[in-house]
Amino acid sequence: MHVLLWDAESRSWGALIEPLSSTGKRILSLDAIELCFTSFRPSFEGSFAPETVGFAREALALLRQRIQEDSLGVPEGEFFDNLYALQERDHSPGTASIVMAISEYADSMSRSLSASDVLAIMSACYEAVLNSERIPRVTAEAERGNENCVRLIAAQRTLIDSAANA
Repeated sequence: MHVLLWDAESRSWGALIEPLSSTGKRILSLDAIELCFTSFRPSFEGSFAPETVGFAREALALLRQRIQEDSLGVPEGEFFDNLYALQERDHSPGTASIVMAISEYADSMSRSLSASDVLAIMSACYEAVLNSERIPRVTAEAERGNENCVRLIAAQRTLIDSAANA
């Protein structure tokens, strides 16, 4: 799916993210994933299967604990198998994008995150929420008319501004 509004609004974000430290980029990425979880309507729990919510929350907690590490600290094959299995079992709109956001981050743990890695994670988070909004025909205008989409883009920008000023 092409997220027209997010692409336009985020165009300048890379320049703000690039100067962040490696840890700053990691914190920003995980904060963006957490923001995604709190942005679903009526709620994360109300939008996805319990196993998706449970695994995603556990994964986020693990990734936060391992923020200074270059590996997951758990069997990676099992972690990724369980992560990818979510989209096979939970067909809720947005599941694949949640999986993508977590996978993008976990895949990059062995190296320094780039601004484009962070933006890919943030884009997947936005797409998860956009998909869950079930907009019949996604256009920039339709996204602009959806208060949750507009609010999430503004909240993501606030995360970036806070990270840049930390």
